[in-house]
Amino acid sequence: MQASHAQKIAESDPRRVGVQLSPEVRAAFADLAAAVHFSNHFDADVLLTVEDLAAGKQLSVFDVFTAFPLIAEETFKHIQATSDNRAGTAWEKIGMQLLEKGFTLKSFRFRAK
Repeated sequence: MQASHAQKIAESDPRRVGVQLSPEVRAAFADLAAAVHFSNHFDADVLLTVEDLAAGKQLSVFDVFTAFPLIAEETFKHIQATSDNRAGTAWEKIGMQLLEKGFTLKSFRFRAK
């Protein structure tokens, strides 16, 4: 029983479960990345995460849940500073596509470096 319980815990570890976004969600992230690419009001590290999501890089559930609030914060900071409707539209599209087309969760292992 011990091994079975340990396996179940490992399977629900948010760092060991990957999120695969649908092509529509990735396209919405690409729209956001394009809208804020040259912005002085959008953090460069957060932009890299947006670009990773747009490119289909498989991130862990933990990565996604921690990245989304940062992406939202940077997006709204950019919109407030620039009145850029493209970024707002892209953020709305991300939300709609997540609900409509969604994502899949997949277990994966991290490779040791």
